[in-house]
Amino acid sequence: MAHGMRNIAAMLCAVSIMIGTGACGTSISVVTNGQAQGPTITIGVATDQPGLGLLHGKDYSGFDITVARYVAQYLGFADKQVVFTKVIPSTRVSALTSGDVDMVVDSFAMDASYDDKVTFAGPYLTVRRDLLIRGDSADVISGVDDLDGKTVCTAKGGTYGSDMRNLAASVTVEERDTYPQCVTSLMIGEADAIVSDDAILTGLAADRGNGYLQVVGNPFGEESYGIAVRHGESELAGQIDAALKSMLADGSWKSAVRTMKQEIGYTTDASLNPPTVQRKD
Repeated sequence: MAHGMRNIAAMLCAVSIMIGTGACGTSISVVTNGQAQGPTITIGVATDQPGLGLLHGKDYSGFDITVARYVAQYLGFADKQVVFTKVIPSTRVSALTSGDVDMVVDSFAMDASYDDKVTFAGPYLTVRRDLLIRGDSADVISGVDDLDGKTVCTAKGGTYGSDMRNLAASVTVEERDTYPQCVTSLMIGEADAIVSDDAILTGLAADRGNGYLQVVGNPFGEESYGIAVRHGESELAGQIDAALKSMLADGSWKSAVRTMKQEIGYTTDASLNPPTVQRKD
């Protein structure tokens, strides 16, 4: 895929005047794939997280996808100018730094360990850390205190692996490229639990169906999802913040949350949501 950088400030200004977003004056260079007609914005998303970011055939769906589309429209891009591309936790930072994507919207936790790697806008959702287990393990694993001697699977590229080792000294952490790979490991007995946040885990459980997998429901911390851009792109992050504030104010965020609940049964924690968009520079 051939990539080129284009400054589209003029287009953003013109569109912002028409739709009243106030984006005039913003200068954003975006990646083009050589095939789209006109400038495009490339957004890295998950494609295997039911309820958040899922690709079925050629259709993208989920809460993160809805957020990404809203932000892109606010910035002045029509749907046909939005290019989604798959990222996984271990590739999302490199996808940004290489210029393959312009932003990442894939349940990316705003952890301090990324402060020198990306710039975050947001947050747009706050979730709780939890465990996913097989239904027949409910009487054995009721929280992180029951993980000593157990094997826990998580996705490479996140902070859950190191955090889990600190919480349970004798736990074995198995890191896979994707969460569906962790589900397979859990189902065949190679892993005793999957660690992530409850939104991701609820989607994985719902996708399996029939109660084979269940979220423990004993959270042990919180995470806030942010939208990541290349490190130092504060102007773009500020525009995304404005988009997220607009989404919260006009009811679109609540609508997206309701849809997520309908799709996977996930209920946001009302004590943590809706989040306050307050980016740290």
